[in-house]
Amino acid sequence: MENSKEIIELIKTQGDSIEAWKTKHDGELAAMKKGLDTLYLERGRAQLSGTDTDNKIAPPETFYDQKSKRSVPVLTHGHSLAALENKVANAPSVGRLLRGIVLGGRADDAGELAEERKALGLSSDPSGGWTVNGALSAEWIDALRANMVLSKAGARTIPMTTGTLAFARVVDDPVITWHNENAALPAADPTFGQVTLTAKTVVCLVRLSLELAQDSVNIESILQSTIVNAMAGAIDKAGLTGATLNAGITPQGVMNAVGRNSVTGVGAPTTWNFLVDAMAELALDNVPFENIGAFIAHPSVWKTMRKLKTGISSDNTPLTMPAEIAALPKLWTTAAPLVSTTAAGVIGNWRDLLFGVRQDINVRILSETFMGSNLQVAVLAYARVDFQPTRQQSFCTVEGITVS
Repeated sequence: MENSKEIIELIKTQGDSIEAWKTKHDGELAAMKKGLDTLYLERGRAQLSGTDTDNKIAPPETFYDQKSKRSVPVLTHGHSLAALENKVANAPSVGRLLRGIVLGGRADDAGELAEERKALGLSSDPSGGWTVNGALSAEWIDALRANMVLSKAGARTIPMTTGTLAFARVVDDPVITWHNENAALPAADPTFGQVTLTAKTVVCLVRLSLELAQDSVNIESILQSTIVNAMAGAIDKAGLTGATLNAGITPQGVMNAVGRNSVTGVGAPTTWNFLVDAMAELALDNVPFENIGAFIAHPSVWKTMRKLKTGISSDNTPLTMPAEIAALPKLWTTAAPLVSTTAAGVIGNWRDLLFGVRQDINVRILSETFMGSNLQVAVLAYARVDFQPTRQQSFCTVEGITVS
């Protein structure tokens, strides 16, 4: 009996010791992770090679905002904005939070979602909506970027904490001369100018029945994918072409940039000359071939290009691309211009396009608007974004392509 008491006491002592060790160990790991996160952010400047020593993607490059006196991360497609935010353990997906907001107290896990809303900075506003910021907002922005063709092409993302953010841009290449002793220096136009990212609002409205929201097992993924895909397409379209009506409320679009290169009147292609000419225009403006990120156009242009043949009578062999054209990335999106049978595309160094996005997403549930008439609820989500080229000469529009 005495031995049993001693054994029980020994087990209890060992358990207490293990628990104390675990608490200490977890604390050390948390402190180590925090320190590593800090070092990661402090590094914040891309290496010349574009990769780190472990052959992984390098940390984001950083700009410095003189007005706010803070560093601004510059993200490429492989970077994650969420990785720069403070992570929340077991954070729910965007779709799950949307479902929780739509159903409110009717959700089976409403209590849990209420706590997660607090942890994720999901705050209500007087007009009945929610402002999503912090970790969840970053995940939402990353989801948008993952679906954006312009991000895939190489456009760099600038998280904005204010409505405007100013950047230097290249107006013209510098004038280089050789100087004779005592001779006057030649006059030259300014090399640099300024562009300002000014956040503009893009809105998405999704309506669904209350029964669908309550009973569908995949409502989370459907809500998230529908909203994210639609908004990504609209943002791509604005970044490419802007808008013909109410142009001031949308980004200008690369195809409207003053000073860009252009190849016009392509017609129905029979050769690859239209892309050869576009690459030549960029090369004449000192854009190296290896910096040309992608040719972006409507899928109908892909169909037309795919059908090009050698031109030899009765020969259906596909027309061989020049090596440079074959190596050129090509991205297809319905956000690119197509009017009837006439399409246009853009080719360029997409690193010279900045995509500014405000670091908060607003979500409103319009339950009263539709509930009384047809028992529907609506999710209204909006983000604030803008695009600005830092060098217009880095882009060339390919216009007037006749497609089948």
